[in-house]
Amino acid sequence: MMLLDVGNSSVKWAVEESGRFTCHGYFVRRNRDFGELANAAWGHLPVPKGIAAANVAGPALQREISDWMAAHWQRSPCYIRTSGAAAGVVNAYTDPEKLGADRWAALVAAHHATQGPACIIDCGTAITIDALDADGRHQGGMIAPGIEMMKQALSVDTSDIGSLPGVEAPVTSLLAQGTVEAVNNGVSYMASAMIDRVVADIYRC
Repeated sequence: MMLLDVGNSSVKWAVEESGRFTCHGYFVRRNRDFGELANAAWGHLPVPKGIAAANVAGPALQREISDWMAAHWQRSPCYIRTSGAAAGVVNAYTDPEKLGADRWAALVAAHHATQGPACIIDCGTAITIDALDADGRHQGGMIAPGIEMMKQALSVDTSDIGSLPGVEAPVTSLLAQGTVEAVNNGVSYMASAMIDRVVADIYRC
């Protein structure tokens, strides 16, 4: 079984066999030819018996994925659709389909992986936080810019910072001695502080 997580910036994938991931990977798709990326990532893989995908990147990329798999594997992916309730989980959104398929899949997985309440955090292009009670009721969620998006905002909307390197250095001290390090520290602390505060407020820690 091949599993796909199609995000706004990258496509992540894994192959599951007998309950184990036998291989996995990802590729960044922004401004690059999808066919070439898919050939490099998947061209050597055996034909999967089934394909399940969570896609939040829109219909155009979904068509490209489906077309590639039909041409190379004669397979059609099964795309996860968000609903008001499924597999023991109740969606809190007033318009259930507006909840991303990736977040919906994570809620269902978390409910079946733990016996108690859960807080699901995903740090990608955006940072998303969703809370789930022990009975499988989604309590709602939160979306904030991801680390790279925050860095891009500083790079574009300030006059002195300019372009920033894409590789993020680890935070080694609270206060930085250079602009790039200061930005990396700032956005990392913003993300981690938000997560800490939200979790504390949810569970009244």
